[in-house]
Amino acid sequence: MAVGVNQSNLCQLAPADLDRVCKDIAAYGFESVRFAVDWGNLSNFAGQVNYGPVHRVAAALNKHGLEPLPVLGIHHPFIYSTNTFADFVQRCVSIFGPIPAYEVWNEPNLWGFTVGTPARFLTYLRAAAPIIRETGAAVIHGGLAAYPDHRVFWLRNYSPVTWLKELYAAGERNDYDLLGYHPYSLTTAEKWVDPDSRPFGIAQIDALNTLRYQHGDARPYAFTEIGYDTTKIDATTAAKYLTAQMPSMRASSNHNWLFCWRDTVGDGGKYGLVAANNGPKLPLYNSVRGLL
Repeated sequence: MAVGVNQSNLCQLAPADLDRVCKDIAAYGFESVRFAVDWGNLSNFAGQVNYGPVHRVAAALNKHGLEPLPVLGIHHPFIYSTNTFADFVQRCVSIFGPIPAYEVWNEPNLWGFTVGTPARFLTYLRAAAPIIRETGAAVIHGGLAAYPDHRVFWLRNYSPVTWLKELYAAGERNDYDLLGYHPYSLTTAEKWVDPDSRPFGIAQIDALNTLRYQHGDARPYAFTEIGYDTTKIDATTAAKYLTAQMPSMRASSNHNWLFCWRDTVGDGGKYGLVAANNGPKLPLYNSVRGLL
């Protein structure tokens, strides 16, 4: 497939802004958009979900000929269980229908997005997968974050390799179709560097491949977030690094989404090809055209 793009906050946008963002993304040349359908943020204290924003996003994407990649989950509501998650997934699937894929959760290996241990996450994956597959869509395991193992009191981040190792140990067998990963060019100290230097975030692909080979796991990757934070490096360097990184990403996966279209408060930085005021961030904006 062609390279897609993220805009995480589509469900939070006002109707006119949502239409503009979708129009601009389509005009640029992207065909697929990955975005959050945040179970927790869409739910009230009693666990009731407001699906109005989800319907608006589905309609806007369809209007502009864009293929959705909904990320289901993200955060959990105050009251939650695998049964209520299955209900949530069923409603979302009824809204978006038989699209190519749905992603279950986002960066579940980080405590900020966690629904629990790998074994606990597996129960949510198993609740969602049959519902998604019934439509003919593929199940993407929520994109794993490129962070090392770290624990502070009860809060824990799992490295991608540790997460997958524990997922196998919990009995995972064919519970997803593609393994989501976010190959950010980050060191273990969270510094952005040249991807050709193969920092932690890039080198984890080889480490994951070794582990997957040991388990006879040949399922493909989906690199659902690839990008650079222009608060940490300038747009010229970001353009250089991204252009250098993409050939190796395409060699490892046919499923790639850049992060992201527009700078967004709450996404941890300024990763967008355009700024919050919709102005292009040059030369990054222009360099990506050649990657599509």
